Amino acid sequence: MSSEVKTKVIVTKYALTEGPFKVMAEVSHGGSMASYRIGNSFLQTAHGKDFWLTEEEAIADCERRRVAKIKSIEKQKKKLESMTFTIVEASA
Repeated sequence: MSSEVKTKVIVTKYALTEGPFKVMAEVSHGGSMASYRIGNSFLQTAHGKDFWLTEEEAIADCERRRVAKIKSIEKQKKKLESMTFTIVEASA
């Protein structure tokens, strides 16, 4: 990273696995990309709607992600519950 000004951002990219977290990042590309390091890690980036500048926006995004994941799991559950199995004779 260059010596650009750093801004505190909340990364929600991993909200459903590791949880959201705050980090000091260099925001670039018109506010659509945040570059950051955690400790001595490699440079990491969050794009678009994977990071937010306010806690309110970040929490709303986490909730949106949670609801979408639940909907996806319910759809998958419905599909699995409706499955039926038939044994067919395999031809040699």
